[in-house]
Amino acid sequence: MMLDARSLPSDQVLKTQVCIVGGGPAGLTIAREFAEQNFQVHIIESGGIEYDEDTQSLTDANVIGDPYPTVRETRRRQLGGTAHCWEGQSGYRQYGWRCLPLEPIDFEQRDWLPYSGWPFTRSDLDPYYERAQAVCQIGPYAYDTDFWQDQRAQPLVFKSDRLTSSISQYGLRDPFTSEYPASIRQTSNITTLLYANVVEIETNDSGCSVTRVRIATLQGNQFWLEANIFILATGGLENARLLLASNRQQAAGLGNQHDVVGRYFMDRPILSCSLIPYSPKIFEQTNLYDIYSSKGVPIMARFKLSESVMRQERLLNNGAQLFPRPLPHQREATLALRDLLTALRNGKPLPDLTKRLSMLLQGADYVATASFWSAIRSIPSLRRGDWSYLPLEKRRFSLFEIFYQIEQAPDPNNRITLSAERDRMGMPKTEIHWRINDIDSRNAIRIQEIWAEELDKAGIGKLEFARTWAEQKFEKPAMHHHLGSTRMHNDPKQGVVDANCQVHGLSNLFIAGSSVFPTSGYSNPTLTIIALSLRLADHIKTLIQ
Repeated sequence: MMLDARSLPSDQVLKTQVCIVGGGPAGLTIAREFAEQNFQVHIIESGGIEYDEDTQSLTDANVIGDPYPTVRETRRRQLGGTAHCWEGQSGYRQYGWRCLPLEPIDFEQRDWLPYSGWPFTRSDLDPYYERAQAVCQIGPYAYDTDFWQDQRAQPLVFKSDRLTSSISQYGLRDPFTSEYPASIRQTSNITTLLYANVVEIETNDSGCSVTRVRIATLQGNQFWLEANIFILATGGLENARLLLASNRQQAAGLGNQHDVVGRYFMDRPILSCSLIPYSPKIFEQTNLYDIYSSKGVPIMARFKLSESVMRQERLLNNGAQLFPRPLPHQREATLALRDLLTALRNGKPLPDLTKRLSMLLQGADYVATASFWSAIRSIPSLRRGDWSYLPLEKRRFSLFEIFYQIEQAPDPNNRITLSAERDRMGMPKTEIHWRINDIDSRNAIRIQEIWAEELDKAGIGKLEFARTWAEQKFEKPAMHHHLGSTRMHNDPKQGVVDANCQVHGLSNLFIAGSSVFPTSGYSNPTLTIIALSLRLADHIKTLIQ
C-alpha cells in the first residue's frame, strides 16, 4: 500500500513495527526482505513516484573546501532514490550502474592507511554479495577475467605481476526505479508513505532507545510514527544530517557522544590521462575493456595494481578504464557538437558559441566520419562504450583516454555538519567540508608512474600524465559516492555504528547505506550497499523473531 502523506491529518500518531526511512536501493532491498513477514513495515520516502522539483530542492547543501559537484544533482529524493540518476552504460541504449565488490584488502586494517579496517572481512560478506547479485539482476558472483574472457576478448598481457586486470559487471537501474517499488506496493505488510520527510528522531527519556520520528510535508502537515525498530537509509549525506539535526534531547545529536557523526566523509574524484599506443593493433586487443557482452552479461575490464604491489608500495586501491579517442582536436570537435546538440535540445543559449563552432570546423572531417558510422549502424557515437564490435570504425581512434577514480583516505576533518541556513522544512541544510589531502594526491601520482612503467615494458604504449597534483586533469571533481559519515567501528569512539550497523548507544536504531563504510576502496559502492542491506535485514529478523 502507498499513501500520500500530504493527505494525512496533522498531529496523528501512526504505529508500526519496523520503520525504514528512505526508499532508495538500500531501503527497498531491506523492505523486500521483510515482505509477507508477520510484522508491519513502513517506508518513509521524501519524494513520490515521479520527480518533484520542490522535494528535490531539499537536497540543496553548501560545500566548503575543494571543488565539488552541485549537491542537489548528486542525489534524488524520489521512490527508487538515486538509482533514477544512474547513467552507466549497460549495453546498447540501456543505462544503469557499475557493479563490483570491494576487494579483500579494502576490509583490512592497513598500517599505511590511517583509520582503516572494517569489523569483519570480505569472506564474511561474500554470502551477501552472492545474494546481492540476484537482487541487482546481474550475472554470477565472479569478477576474475578468466571467468569472462573468450576468444574475441582477452585481458592485456603485462611483463610482470605488478599490473593485473579485473572485471566490472553492469546492471540496469529498472529493478530499483520501477520493478521493486511496484512489487512493494502490492505487499500486504508494507506501507509506503510518499512525500513524507523525517525531520526529527525522538528518543525515550534515558536516550537509549528511539520511540518515534516526526514527519512533515511541504504542505505543512506534521505527524508522528512510532515503531519498535528504526532503520535510516537516506544516503551518505542525509543519514548524518538527520542524526545531527535530532538534537533537541541530546545537544550534539543522536549517536554523537564522541563527536564522530559526520566525520570521515569520503568521495572519489575521477582523474584522466592518455595512453598513446605504440601500435594501432591495440584497438583490436582491448575488446574486454569495452562494455562487452559475455555469457549474456554486460561487463568491462580494467587494469589495476596487484595487491602485492599495493602492499609493497603502501598504496591505496585503484583501477584504469580505457576509452578510445580520436586525436585531441577531433575529440574537441566531438565535444563541441555534443554541447551544441544539448543546447538545441534544451532550448538554451550556449556560452562561447563562436569558439565551439571553430572547434567543430577544425575537426569536421572526423565528426563527419563518426556521424556516418553512427547513422549506418545506429550507434550513439557520442557515448563511451559499444565500440569494440565495430572493426572498421576502430580505424578512427588514435589513443585511449584513461579514467580512474581514486580511493580517498578517511580523514576526520572531511565531514558533514549542519549549516546555519535552513531548508523549506525548517531543517538546517547539509554543509560538506571536503578536501583532497596529500596522501590522496601522492597515491594518485605514484600509481600512474607504475602504470606508465608497466605499459611501456609490455609494449602497449606511452602513458601521458601530470607529474604534479596541480596539473592533474579531472574528469569529475567527485563521483557522487557519499561515504563514511556514519562509519562502522566496534569502538564508539571511532565509529557511529557497530558491526551490525546499530548506532552506538541506541538499542533500536540502525543505519543502511554507504555512510557506514569505514574506507571507500576503488569499487562503486552500490553492490556493497545491497550486500550490507541484506545482512542488516537478516539481523533485524532475528531481533523480531
